[in-house]
Amino acid sequence: MSTLEFVLVHGSWHTGECWDEVKASLEAKGHRAFAPTLPGRGPGQSTDVTMRDYADAVAQFVVAEDLAGIVLVGHSAGGTVVCKAAEQLGDRISRLVLVSPLLVDSGSALTDAVPPEYAGLFAHMASESSDNTIMAPWEVWRDSFIGDAEETLARKAYERLCAEPFGPVSEPVDLEAFAAMPIAKSYINCTEDVVFPIGEYGLFPRMYQKVAPCRLVNAQGSHEMMYSNPHALAEALVKAGRP
Repeated sequence: MSTLEFVLVHGSWHTGECWDEVKASLEAKGHRAFAPTLPGRGPGQSTDVTMRDYADAVAQFVVAEDLAGIVLVGHSAGGTVVCKAAEQLGDRISRLVLVSPLLVDSGSALTDAVPPEYAGLFAHMASESSDNTIMAPWEVWRDSFIGDAEETLARKAYERLCAEPFGPVSEPVDLEAFAAMPIAKSYINCTEDVVFPIGEYGLFPRMYQKVAPCRLVNAQGSHEMMYSNPHALAEALVKAGRP
């Protein structure tokens, strides 16, 4: 089996650390994996950032590491980030892999893709915060994000979350250039993902339809299976990322 090079991009409230166990599993299989942290999160970081800043950070990381032929992976809101970053990376990407992604139509914001009650909650949180950030409530996290994990693991994962800048979440994203790119894509459907209610706002197949036709890989786990089932997610990434 050929060696793959993965660049793993996290979603909202996370840092690159969320990929630690997945990264270790991929490396144990002989692959290389990198997990940068997006700007605007953590102590001392300015939260005055944009989706362009996110995309630029990913692209700059890939160039600085002199990576080519990569499998560029985006989880959740990181799915939109990697689509935007792909516009700058072009042939450096061998395949784009979207893991339970939150994707938008060009000209729309991430908040347009979530249930209205979530969009309203996030806007209220941002307005009440001192730095225009939002946070996932524990109750929502426990049942909707990581319901397949024991409570101890769910709490440990929750403690690693950080406040999310609201700007990149609420601003319209121009993806016209990405839509025109002839790029190979794969979609990992986490089969127990209920981060949004199943139906009109459920991620699958709604998000898959935005990028189809593309390779579909099913993986048993919740939205946060990088914590609850990291080795299965690593297996799915290899299936999704291979030529």
